[in-house]
Amino acid sequence: MMLGGVGFQAGVDKARLEHLEARQAAVRASQAPAASGPDVVEQLKGLKALHDDGALSPEEFRMAKSKVLGG
Repeated sequence: MMLGGVGFQAGVDKARLEHLEARQAAVRASQAPAASGPDVVEQLKGLKALHDDGALSPEEFRMAKSKVLGG
């Protein structure tokens, strides 16, 4: 019984770590200076993917998108 509990906790810990890493990546992307061309598009695609995966709230997504677009 104990092994299942440890395995479950390891899965929860991994999910939390992935969520934290995704949020940190979004913050780094949103703090990067606005660029032109495909880089902006790629950043927006990445932010949208994080939003779709639930790693970013709608408000976090809106703020990060605004920063990427230079606003």
